[in-house]
Amino acid sequence: MGLAVALRRARVAVLGVHGRSERPVPAGVKLTTGGVPPWLGKAGVVVLAVPDDALAACVADLARSGAVGPGHVVLHLSGALTSDVLAPLGALGAKTGSMHPLVAFAADATAAARQFRGATFALEGSLQAVALADAVVRRLGGVPVTLAPELKPVYHAGAVFASNYLVALVSVAARLLEEAGLSREGALAALAPLSRATLENLAAAGPAASLTGPVARGDVATVRRHLMALRHADADLYRAAGRETLKLARQAGLSDEKAARLEDLLR
Repeated sequence: MGLAVALRRARVAVLGVHGRSERPVPAGVKLTTGGVPPWLGKAGVVVLAVPDDALAACVADLARSGAVGPGHVVLHLSGALTSDVLAPLGALGAKTGSMHPLVAFAADATAAARQFRGATFALEGSLQAVALADAVVRRLGGVPVTLAPELKPVYHAGAVFASNYLVALVSVAARLLEEAGLSREGALAALAPLSRATLENLAAAGPAASLTGPVARGDVATVRRHLMALRHADADLYRAAGRETLKLARQAGLSDEKAARLEDLLR
């Protein structure tokens, strides 16, 4: 829904948004439900914004309907799947591709629409589909990059680390702060500025130069105290993250002697 709002703001005609059931939509966006959208024949571009596991079935339904053909460009928004999943529509003459926005969208459609500006979009597919997607992304104020189809799973795994797993790690951090005596709300409020400043430092200076904390300083005793204080599962996660952190610390100039002692602890 956020994409529809963003396209309208970018003066791109949006004929409608189609879904399985009725739901509230932003002003100016037309929602249709049920079978094939009644406006599909008038559309030059069809964007499939469905979960990965539902995409093949959605494509099969569209192919059976006969409503998509040589006059259409069909794009999906999956980060992991390639345009191969659209092959049944390609066989009918449609130009096919994928256009994945590298964004963690806000729940509110109007807020989500603002997040497209400055966002990177990963594109792949036929030349015609990629060219059109590139133009759409630039119209939205985004940054298009073209990927080799076989590398999309690796690309998407990187996105998962940066977003989904970041949320999971902050959730672990909040739980540990709760165990230390803070309320849940207080823990999240305390961590938000820390996480925000870390991301700002990353954007400005890169990972190695942004690293802080006991591994970066080579504080072996502090890391040992952490591991003694953590339960088994948390300690395992700490060690796994610590080993990656140690690689950055070495890049930033941590001495071989301290790095070796930390490596022993983090095994």
